[in-house]
Amino acid sequence: MSTKRPRWTRIQNLELKNIALLSKWLYRLLTTDGTWQQIIRNKYLGTKPLVQVQWKSGDSHFWASLMKVKRDFLRFGNFVIKDGSQVRFWEDIWLGNSPLREQYPQLYNIVRKKQDTVAEVLRTPSPNLSWRRDLIGSKLVMWNNLVSRLANVVLTHDRDEFKWNLDQHGVFSVKSHYLGLINQIPNNMNKRIWKLKTPLKIKIFLWFLKRGVTLTKDNLAKRNWQGNQQCCFCHENETIQHLFFDCRMARLAWATVYAAWGIPKPRSFANMFGNWLNGLTKNLKQLVLVGAAALCWSVGLSGSAEIL
Repeated sequence: MSTKRPRWTRIQNLELKNIALLSKWLYRLLTTDGTWQQIIRNKYLGTKPLVQVQWKSGDSHFWASLMKVKRDFLRFGNFVIKDGSQVRFWEDIWLGNSPLREQYPQLYNIVRKKQDTVAEVLRTPSPNLSWRRDLIGSKLVMWNNLVSRLANVVLTHDRDEFKWNLDQHGVFSVKSHYLGLINQIPNNMNKRIWKLKTPLKIKIFLWFLKRGVTLTKDNLAKRNWQGNQQCCFCHENETIQHLFFDCRMARLAWATVYAAWGIPKPRSFANMFGNWLNGLTKNLKQLVLVGAAALCWSVGLSGSAEIL
């Protein structure tokens, strides 16, 4: 009898495997009912759907972990609209093969309420949306196209359904999610880094970030550094993911990108050089990536100054 293990279990990316394992809890919470699901919903969801809930201070580490992987989970599934109460209008996949924020990025950038559900938007005869600017030119054309598609959407009193796109039967599995995450890692990330119009030292710095060897405190500890591993900006342990994307100081820095371009912060370094800027023109992508590279460089210098 062969003792070979399945290919997907031989050499694993533990970060992606952890995302897939945590996503199993999200899938069960979204699609099944039971005692533990009801307890979780009462404690963390309240009257909000799972897709709208965010981590907040005081939540357990387990719930915080689920909230961190939620986006990586939802992007591999789509919703079948029933009453529309569990699905975000702009952020979730329910009309077409991608979120409306990616199909209509110019509209998404100027809409006031980006987290409203389908039910909240379609509860009135005319879509319940408000804009920060007038709809003119290409934006008006996009809006008319979207309205014509919404005319075919009919809400019912049934509960929205979630389908897993990586399985022919629409059912989640850890294996399918892990393989989906692995296949999403962009092969041309190095090429994108070295083609950026930035000084060579910043390109090298980004390349180190991509390889995960930048000298954050967790990596220094692996080299027998005995210092305090807490982030210099907060009480969490410092890692590449934390320092550059999850720390409150990093989130504040990324908020400037959102204020300037209306683009949410990337979830990770791979996402930043992957599909983070899908929907933007090539020239605008390059411009935003240069700004993002400068932001990472500045955050890195701030962290290094505290370590040294």
